[in-house]
Amino acid sequence: LALLVACQSKVEQVEAEDSYGYTEKYERKKADFAKHGLYEKFTTDGKKLEQAHYTNDTLNGMRILYYESGDTQVVETHRMGIFEGPFRAYYESGKLEIEGQYEANVMHGEWKRYYPNGQLMEVVIFAENAENGPFVEYYKNGNKKAEGTYRNGEENGLLKKFSLSGKHIRSMNCEDGVCRTIWKEDNADELEAEAERENE
Repeated sequence: LALLVACQSKVEQVEAEDSYGYTEKYERKKADFAKHGLYEKFTTDGKKLEQAHYTNDTLNGMRILYYESGDTQVVETHRMGIFEGPFRAYYESGKLEIEGQYEANVMHGEWKRYYPNGQLMEVVIFAENAENGPFVEYYKNGNKKAEGTYRNGEENGLLKKFSLSGKHIRSMNCEDGVCRTIWKEDNADELEAEAERENE
């Protein structure tokens, strides 16, 4: 208990206004004023905009950003100043927009994006902060829109496109983002135009 009291006495509570007029509340070390512990930021009318944890003035743990409505906007995870772990972003409605994973400050593995109605929009593999690997895109109705592979953020290899009803209507060969049709249904252009209008 004495150790806990001694450690706590080395930390003080701070409440200050930043240059935008927002109120920051946080704990800091008395010795060097480094943020250490819970950090919160509030609007002028008291709505929470951010909550995070610091260790020796460095983000460490979960950081949550909020819309002014109070709903969660972004949840990110940090390990001593770098992105490490799950990442999620939300629409103002509260529905999930993006989810993925960071490893050592780099977007890695499967990332998903959703339409505002909650339907899956895209699944893509990331490596080295770029789309690298297979991807699938979906229409708002849940049917497949396109599937292919990315290399360094550009379509590469076979790209298949689908109609709004989910029928395969076009195949393309892509090299570094430049795609050429190698097969298509006779009415593929009309079906793609219709799908874009309906999917807005």
